[in-house]
Amino acid sequence: SSGINAEYGAIAVSYEARKLGVKRGMRKKEMDAISPDIKTVVMPHIRKKADLSMFRAASGEVMTILAKYATVFERASIDEAYIDITANVKRMIGLPIDKKKLHKTYVAGYEGAQEDQINKWSDHVTGCDHHSYDYKITLAAVFVNMIRDKILTETQFTCSAGIGANKIVAKLAAGTHKPDSQTIIPPDNIPALYQTINFTKIRNFGGKLGSTMQQDLGIQWASELVNFSQADLVSRYGDKTGVWIYNIARGIDHEPVKHRSLVKQTVCSKNFPKGIKLVNELDTWVSYLSLEMEERLAFELTDNKRIPTQFSTHMKLRDGGSTSTQMQLVKCDVDHITASTQKCIRKRLTEKDGVYSDAVFMLSICAGKFVAAPEKKNIFTMLRSREEEKSSRDDKHCVKEESEVSKKEITSPRDVKLDKKTTLSGFFATLQCSASSSAVVSTELSTVASSSSVHEPSASVSGQSVESSKENNRNSWNSLSEEDKTLMLKPLDGAKTRCPVCNKPVLETKLSEHLDFHTALTLQRQIESELRSQEGVSSPKRKMPQARRSSKKQKVNSVQSRNIASFFKKK
Repeated sequence: SSGINAEYGAIAVSYEARKLGVKRGMRKKEMDAISPDIKTVVMPHIRKKADLSMFRAASGEVMTILAKYATVFERASIDEAYIDITANVKRMIGLPIDKKKLHKTYVAGYEGAQEDQINKWSDHVTGCDHHSYDYKITLAAVFVNMIRDKILTETQFTCSAGIGANKIVAKLAAGTHKPDSQTIIPPDNIPALYQTINFTKIRNFGGKLGSTMQQDLGIQWASELVNFSQADLVSRYGDKTGVWIYNIARGIDHEPVKHRSLVKQTVCSKNFPKGIKLVNELDTWVSYLSLEMEERLAFELTDNKRIPTQFSTHMKLRDGGSTSTQMQLVKCDVDHITASTQKCIRKRLTEKDGVYSDAVFMLSICAGKFVAAPEKKNIFTMLRSREEEKSSRDDKHCVKEESEVSKKEITSPRDVKLDKKTTLSGFFATLQCSASSSAVVSTELSTVASSSSVHEPSASVSGQSVESSKENNRNSWNSLSEEDKTLMLKPLDGAKTRCPVCNKPVLETKLSEHLDFHTALTLQRQIESELRSQEGVSSPKRKMPQARRSSKKQKVNSVQSRNIASFFKKK
C-alpha cells in the first residue's frame, strides 16, 4: 500500500512471503526491493504503536478450544501452547488406524509426498501391537487432527502441531511442516530430524547458552551434540546443565506439561531502528509503554483476579549490547510504572545535557510473578475470615482427636494399613523412561508442540449440613444475595418493615442502622469469645480470697456496664 509510513516494520509475515525472503521487522522499502507484488496490511495504531488486541482476542479463541479437549493445557505464549493428551489416547486404544483421519500429517524422518509418508507409516503401524509406542503416537495424531479441524471450523484459523514424547521434540516437529499441518516424530527418527535442524532452534538454546555452546563446541547442527560425553558437558557447564544438554542431544526431556492457562508475563515493547539518545524522546516512549502496561494489568486484575509482583526492563544498546534490570513492583498505576522504568534506565545509562550515554534500539517493560489479588477488606469479609479461621481451628482439633483415637486402636503393625496411590503412567513409557506423550497446537504464526508425563486430574466435591435454627438464620443474613435482601426487606405495612434478623418491625428509614447494630453486635460477641478462649488457654484462673471476691463483686455491680449494646440502646 502506498500510504504506509516508511518507518513501519512488518510484525507478521505469511509463509508465502517468507519463501521470497521477507522477514519480520523489514520496512516497506526493503519489501518492495524483494518484490513489488507483496501486499501489506496496516494494523490499527494506538500511541504510535501497533495495537495487538485483536491478536490477543484471536489467541484466546484458539486456546479455549485446546484447553477444552486436552487433559493438561499449558499456555506458552500468545500463539503457542503445550497439551498432554495421554489420558485421551488411553481411551482410544483398540481402535483401527484410519488413514483418512491423518490428512495433512507428516512423519519426521520420512521423505516424499505427504500421502506417501502416511501410506508407509500406516503399513508399519498395522503390524504393531496396540501397546506399542508407534501405534499410540498414531492415535495421538488422529486426536490432534480432530482438534485442529475443530479450531478451523469454529474460528476459521489454521494451526500447526507436533506430536512427540516430550516438549522438546514435539516443538521441533511442529516447525517442520507449515502452515496448517502436523508432524509425528517417532523416537527412532529423532537422529534424522536433528540432522536437519540448527541446534539453536532447540528450546532454551536460542539465548546466551546457545551462543556460548556454539563458541565452545564449534557446532551448528543438533545432531553434533551427541559427539560430546556427559563428563565433558558437565565439566563445561556444571552438573545440572551438563546432564540436561546430554539428554536433549538424545531427545530426552523429563519436564512435564503443567496446568497454566494464563501467560507468565505481560510485556510491552518498542523497537527503534535508528536508535534514541535524547532523554525527552525516550521519556515519551516510556510514558506510552507505561500507559499500555497499566491497561493490560487492569485487565489482568478484573478478568483474571491477579496482580504482578516483579517489574523489569530490557534494552538493546548500540555499544552496551543487551541489558536487563529487575525490581519489585509495588503499584500498578501509570505513574509508578513510569517511575520504575526510568529508574531502571538510569541504572544502566548516564545522562548529560539531555542526552543518554548510549543509543537505545529496543525498550521493553515486563510485569511478572503474578499472585492472586487480595480481597477488598470490609466488615463482611472480616466476619467471614473469622468464621473460616474458627472453622479451621475446629477441624484441626477434630483431626487431632481422631488421630489419638486411631493410635489407641492400633495394637500391632498389622493394624496399620497404608494407602497405595495409583498413578497413571504414560503410554510412551518405552521411550527413554519418558512416562507419557501428548501434542501441542499453535496458531499458524509460530510453532507449538507437546508434552510429557502427568497424572490424571481428579476432582472432589464436598458439602456440609445446614441447620435451620434461629441462630443460623441470623448469621446467614450477610450471605444473602441483593435480590433476596430486597425481597426480605419489602415493607409489610405503611412505612415499616420487619428486620430479617430479629423479625421486629422497624422503620424503613432506620433499617440500615438497625442491621448495622446486629452486625456490630455479632462482631463483638465473636471477639469476646475469642478473648475468653485465649485467656482460658494461656493463664488458668487462680483462686481469689473470699474477701477480695465479695468486694470486687460489689464494685462491679455499682458501676453501670458499658458495651456496644448499651451504646446503641436508646435512653
